[in-house]
Amino acid sequence: MVTGESGDVVDEAIAQLRSGWGECPVEDDRWDVSTRAWDRTRERFDAGTVGGAGAWVRRADGDALVVRHEGESTWSEPGGKQEPGEALSTTAARETREEAGVAVTITGLVMLHRVAVHAPERDPIRRLIATFDADYAGGEPRPREGEIAEVRWVSDHPDSLLYPAVAQYPL
Repeated sequence: MVTGESGDVVDEAIAQLRSGWGECPVEDDRWDVSTRAWDRTRERFDAGTVGGAGAWVRRADGDALVVRHEGESTWSEPGGKQEPGEALSTTAARETREEAGVAVTITGLVMLHRVAVHAPERDPIRRLIATFDADYAGGEPRPREGEIAEVRWVSDHPDSLLYPAVAQYPL
């Protein structure tokens, strides 16, 4: 059964991340998706991915990098889906470079999101979203055409956040 196996995979990934990067909070989330989206999620699980990752990037002055996706009015850290065989820390750095045009140095973990993905007539699949702490290492912030509408440095958390946990990230 995928549900049990995916839960075991996520729990093992959490243990490995904490062992390598240190302790951080774990939030449990639920995503309700269409059957089609659930099928794509299962395909990604079957391909060997555990979920996705993002980076909470800060400059020396403490400002953090946030992105706003096209068609959205909310802000979050840059991030995205893990590729098969890719470490989640690598996912975070790659997605930040692709979405926001900047290089980062991953320094730790900010938060882990253990997600139960639900769809009608399907057992939930467990996924993991890791948010890494990262230092700005270079590059001029720019939005990825066709995906990201805006990239900016902030000294305070934006009022409109993609999800509430972003408000807990350190500035």
